[in-house]
This record gives sequence, structure tokens and C-alpha cells, in this order.
Amino acid sequence: MVDILKAEPIHAHEVKDLLKQLGYESIELELISALSQQEHNSEVFIAKKGNQVIALMSLIYFFYFPLQKSLCRITAIVVDESVRNVGVGKKLINFAATQAQTKSCAQLEVTTSLARNATQAYYESIGFKKASYRYYLDIGN
Repeated sequence: MVDILKAEPIHAHEVKDLLKQLGYESIELELISALSQQEHNSEVFIAKKGNQVIALMSLIYFFYFPLQKSLCRITAIVVDESVRNVGVGKKLINFAATQAQTKSCAQLEVTTSLARNATQAYYESIGFKKASYRYYLDIGN
């Protein structure tokens, strides 16, 4: 059985390991600080099987002016490579959809790297539509 819970500062080490699987290096003390903050427009969840943290998902909720509606975006989702392809990712996405609905969001979005072709195909296979490219500009901080 897999349980989905809010991530807490005590999960920082496991969160760090999962983010590394996504290609993000992080500092455990910064993760502890981030997981300690209570933000009304973002949440971080973990999936646990027994006592083991096996997945991570972060969500943000925001008003999207062009649509005049609130949206929910999955900004990070990763299942530990040792337990992939058994439905944990789908359970997290369904959980995200429920969270989005409770916050009156009209859409659930997910972002992924252009290099993750299999991930993009998976999202499309479960109903997500590819709608745009995301560009960014590093501006410091």
C-alpha cells in the first residue's frame, strides 16, 4: 500500500535523493528550510510504502490571467527508480488532480524536460495534451 503525505523537514534526505534522480542537485539544509515553510500556493508531497519514501511531487496553484482561471502545475514528480512502472506515478497524478479540484483549479499541468521522451509519451497516454514550450532566463538570485 502506498500512502501520500505532505513532505516534512524530516524527509529532506529522501527528497534530496529523489531530486537527484530528476537531475537536480540540492542542499539538504535548504530543503529542510523549504519544507518548513507553509505556502498557501504550493505543496510538496511524498509517497511512502511502509517506512520508505518512494516518490516526490510538488504542486503550485496560481491564477492564469489569459484563461481567467486557476491552474495547478506539477513542478516536480519522481518515483524512485527501484519502484517504477507499478502505478505510483499514476497514483500521484490522480492525487494532484484531486488536490487541484479542491482548490477550484480548471486544469492540471505538468512540465518535463525536452529530453524525457518516454515521460512525455506517458503523459500523453494518460490524457495530458502538449500545449506549449517553456523558456527561461537566469536572472540571478
